[in-house]
Amino acid sequence: MASLALLAGALVVAEGPAANAAQAPGNDVAAWSTGWSWTYQTTFKYVDAESGTDATINENVTYTVGGSTTFNGQDAYQLNINGSITGGSGKAVIEGTGTVNLSSFSGSVSGTRIVRKSDLALLQENQHQTAHATAKYSIFSIGVDAVIDLQLTPSPGWRTRDFPLNAGDSWQNDEGITYHGGFSYSSSLADGNEPFDGSFDFDGTSTVTNETISVPAGSLATNKVHAQAATEDGTAVDDIWWSAARMNDAKEHLQLPLDGATLTIDRNLSSSSTPAPSSPMTLLASPSLTCAGGEVAISGKVGNASGVPVAIYLDKSPINTSQRIAANTTTGANGNFSTTVTAPVESDGFAKNGARGSWGVYASSGTSNAATTIVVTPKDCTTLDYTGVTSAPRSTNAAVSAKLTNLGGGSASGRTITFSLDGGASVNAVTNASGVATASLPTGATARSTTVRASYAGSSTIEAANAAAAFTVGKVDTITAVSPSLPSVEANEPVTFTADVTPGQSGVGDADGTVQFKIDGNNFGAAVPLSGGSATSAAFSTGDIGQHDVQAVYSGSAGFNGSSSATTIFEVTTPRAPTTTTASVSPSTSVFGQTVTLSADVSPNGGGATPTGSVTFKRGATTIGHADLDASGHATLDTGSLAVGSGTITAVYGGDGTYKSSTSTPQSAVVNKASSVVALQSSQSPTMTGEAVDFSATVGAVAPGAGTPTGTVQLQVDGSDVGSPVALVGGVASFDPVTSLGAGPHTVKAVYSGSGSFLGDDDSITQTVEKAATSTSVITSPSTSNEGSNVTVTAAVTASSPGSGTPTGTVSFTADGESIGAAAIDGDGLASISIDSLTPGDHEIKATYGGSSDYTGSASDTVTHSVIEGAAIIGTSVDLSSTENPTTYGKLIRFTAHVSAQDGSSPTGSVQFSVDGTNIGGPVAINGDGEAQSAQLNAPEPGDHTVIATFLPDAGYSGNGAIFTQTVTDADVDLALASSDPSSDYGQAVHFTAHVTSAQAGTASPTGYVQFSVDGVALGDAVEINSGGTAVSPSIDDLAPGDHAVTALYSGDEHFLSDSTALTQEVQKVGTTTTLTASPASSTYGDAVTLTATVSPAQSSAGTPVGSVEFIDGSTSLGTVAVDANGKATLTRSDIGAGSHSVKAVYSGSPVFAASTSAAKTLSIAKRATSISADPAVVKLLPLGLPLGQLKVKVSSTLGPLAGVPVVFTIGNNVAGTVTTDVNGVAQLSATSQLVQLILHGGYDVTFAGNANFQGSSAHGAILR
Repeated sequence: MASLALLAGALVVAEGPAANAAQAPGNDVAAWSTGWSWTYQTTFKYVDAESGTDATINENVTYTVGGSTTFNGQDAYQLNINGSITGGSGKAVIEGTGTVNLSSFSGSVSGTRIVRKSDLALLQENQHQTAHATAKYSIFSIGVDAVIDLQLTPSPGWRTRDFPLNAGDSWQNDEGITYHGGFSYSSSLADGNEPFDGSFDFDGTSTVTNETISVPAGSLATNKVHAQAATEDGTAVDDIWWSAARMNDAKEHLQLPLDGATLTIDRNLSSSSTPAPSSPMTLLASPSLTCAGGEVAISGKVGNASGVPVAIYLDKSPINTSQRIAANTTTGANGNFSTTVTAPVESDGFAKNGARGSWGVYASSGTSNAATTIVVTPKDCTTLDYTGVTSAPRSTNAAVSAKLTNLGGGSASGRTITFSLDGGASVNAVTNASGVATASLPTGATARSTTVRASYAGSSTIEAANAAAAFTVGKVDTITAVSPSLPSVEANEPVTFTADVTPGQSGVGDADGTVQFKIDGNNFGAAVPLSGGSATSAAFSTGDIGQHDVQAVYSGSAGFNGSSSATTIFEVTTPRAPTTTTASVSPSTSVFGQTVTLSADVSPNGGGATPTGSVTFKRGATTIGHADLDASGHATLDTGSLAVGSGTITAVYGGDGTYKSSTSTPQSAVVNKASSVVALQSSQSPTMTGEAVDFSATVGAVAPGAGTPTGTVQLQVDGSDVGSPVALVGGVASFDPVTSLGAGPHTVKAVYSGSGSFLGDDDSITQTVEKAATSTSVITSPSTSNEGSNVTVTAAVTASSPGSGTPTGTVSFTADGESIGAAAIDGDGLASISIDSLTPGDHEIKATYGGSSDYTGSASDTVTHSVIEGAAIIGTSVDLSSTENPTTYGKLIRFTAHVSAQDGSSPTGSVQFSVDGTNIGGPVAINGDGEAQSAQLNAPEPGDHTVIATFLPDAGYSGNGAIFTQTVTDADVDLALASSDPSSDYGQAVHFTAHVTSAQAGTASPTGYVQFSVDGVALGDAVEINSGGTAVSPSIDDLAPGDHAVTALYSGDEHFLSDSTALTQEVQKVGTTTTLTASPASSTYGDAVTLTATVSPAQSSAGTPVGSVEFIDGSTSLGTVAVDANGKATLTRSDIGAGSHSVKAVYSGSPVFAASTSAAKTLSIAKRATSISADPAVVKLLPLGLPLGQLKVKVSSTLGPLAGVPVVFTIGNNVAGTVTTDVNGVAQLSATSQLVQLILHGGYDVTFAGNANFQGSSAHGAILR
């Protein structure tokens, strides 16, 4: 009994006090100090009703913390156990003796208890008890002495309480406890000993409630932990009352069923001694309630010194003995310390409140220590890192991305991440296998500084996470361009400048704000507001003669970044002479595609040299083309592209360096629709009833009209439309094959509806159709019959290829040459009679079709029908089907017959398949399902074919058969078209090759013809394809440069459908080379410079290039000149500004010749020298009456007087004034108020500083007294 008491006592281990956690609520684990102790009044009661034993033992036992130790690699407290047995009573029944009363218990208790520091779990307990009692039986009293030793080892360590403790907590126990020891006793009656070794499991659920209790130590608030477990002997109960104030259990009640007996232990705290440590330590985990894999901050304080080592670890011994996560650190200022640990992802096996685990954290430094607990939830922690862009323009989509990491080690794929901009839109994206989610996030219409956010809402297994980053929604970049209203204006003529500000992205609206125009680097007027993204300056008309730079500077706005345009040059020229332009149109009334000649003549209004340059011809506001003036001022443009309708033609002369532009009066031009011609073709004639006929219609233009007609063509037969209108492709309409023509002549007509450019037309041909041949077959059902039974005789009449359709009329039947009836052909081509009068024996059955207006007659072969006298056989029926009906010529098909017996049995025998009377191989045995399949065969020629399946029965079954019509249609072809040179030179001969092959394997090669067309016009006659399926067109060498539509139309034949295809033939223009000379290459401003461009063709056979050459100085046009008969264009200019000029000649090209540009030629133009003549200034009154103090000068060069240049007058060192010269080069200034200075300085000085084209000069004006 004493051993049982000791064993039970080991189950009620005294452990430590709790501390408060930062986030996880409840009473936390306590750290114990050496010397602390707890004393309990303990009662053991053992009752065994069966044996009559009922005993109680009372003890006082003290547990004192003796220090630290290590147990299986785990840090632990060693508690020393000391106490005494203070009394007890009871009785026991001893076999052979009877009931013995027990009393006067005394003795001592000693031992050790090992408790894990991180969570106060019991690791091992050793107890030694020495006991003495008196046993009384009848009148006898006997002294008994006993010694009891016990070692108790839980695995892996018994948590009787799972910190932190809260009312409502629950967890699952699964503890295995091993015990070892024995006891010995001695008395006057007997001596003995009994070892005991064993183990037991304590499973079941623990729950926590709050309760205030009274014990000898006082009234205490406690957490009551109730544990209950089912054992082999009954229900075990362990209730403990944890006191946070006393940092250990205040009470325990343990009840254990033991082989039918019950052991009850009650322990009550009578006193405790837990003085504060001399150097206390605090410890805090934050957060102490966390998801798996998350970082937990461990912080605390010990003493006040810095640099003191602190040993910290998270203890994972509950799942792996001695495993820990170390996080050592040192103290900082005032003894504070901090570090981090990672929350474990493993389960501790207790599932407290559904948590993944509760993990003790222990810290020590010198003699100081502290402990706390981290509770890990079932979810994994996550982190979300924003990895996308942090800036993007407004009104765009920003490329946002974020990476979700599962800190618990699980997958982060397939999770929805929400991206948003503060004050803006949000989008969702799903993470990939790497946990990365990417999306396009609208930035919104407003530029701003904001925050981009990424968030994950979490799930049942992993926690939510968020990320944010500063984000800049930027303004939209812009591009500013400026252009003058005219690239060149005459002096004093106005010119305006337009700035267009284009956003660098679409969908953001027009830029707002203002544009400042600058001329020659100086602001021109005030900034102009944008409207619709454009701003136009005020008129500018005060520029000096020469080139000027203009630039537009956009200021930007709240939504757009500013930008500056590139500098654009415009030129102010000397005034040009007016011109008159006249125009003519020939013919003034034409048809679409007809060549119309547009002519213009340009002449100077006041006489003079012939104008140069080019004329633009327009129809209304639409430009038709350009033509260069020849030496007589005449320009001509031939065009065949005028659209149908009435309108007017104007000729606009663009001007040159000498003459102004001018526009002719409008000339009438009427363009009517062009006539068309339709040519209808048949694939063959005559044909047979039902034979497929391919028709095609070619529509062309009737001269003088030209071009390829478009629109649709309707096919008609005998006045009725066949199908829907077919669109023209390359001037050709190909109709679906017609198979509905009966015997006789038919009028086939193609009606072209016309279009916006062409009148309609039609064409008719006669299609002759002859009667189609037929074939007739006959079967009897059943093929063998009983005497007197009904026999069905069926004939199938089909059209023979190439004919098709279902014949009509009557079929006559004979048996042994005697008529047995007749029947009309039904819609399936079948005629049947029934007869029951055939006598026993064999009969020759025959069917004869008499023909009709569309089909010729035919007779079947005879078939033998056997009539069995008085015999009973089982009737059968046959169903026949095809893998595809209708099918295409040449396609692989097979037939299936299904034979059924009238009595439901499975017939045996074979089936013979035939097509149009020809057997397909030999008979095929039917399988267990009554089916037989023919061999595969290529579908025969297009048309209808009679398929018969004849059942050849074994004994006991009647023969039978089935007839089936297999329809075969024309096969498609693959039509390929190639050019001998897809990109040929002008004048080069090319031809085209069409290759026609069957699109269906296993057929013969297509035959027939291919019609080639270029731009809708037939290229010779149709070409018959050879045995290799190839047709080659005639050669053509007169194609104009450009793209041409080439069409190949295959006619089709009796086996194949017609088809067409097209390609684009590119004809290159003749290459040219342009060279430029300048004479002289160096000159002085105002002197004539002659520029000569020579345009040479790459092939001399093409002739001399025509067109015009534009001479360009940098980006400024100097003039455009027509190329003469020698391929030269010459321009003479005397107004090229002083400086270095890079001039090139640009040949515009023509319909035949390609454009080309010369190498740049450098011109050096020196400034022209000037001189000033200064008249004397009158300083006293003279008889001549000249004005006093009048200063007059004239500025000249070898070209004549200089008008419009500034002249500065000075008297001594003082500027008297600045005056601009008039048209005669004269400048005058009144210096009447400065007569004294004029006399003192002996006159005046005058200076012209020079400008872009003229050198400066100066002179001295004397005085006239």
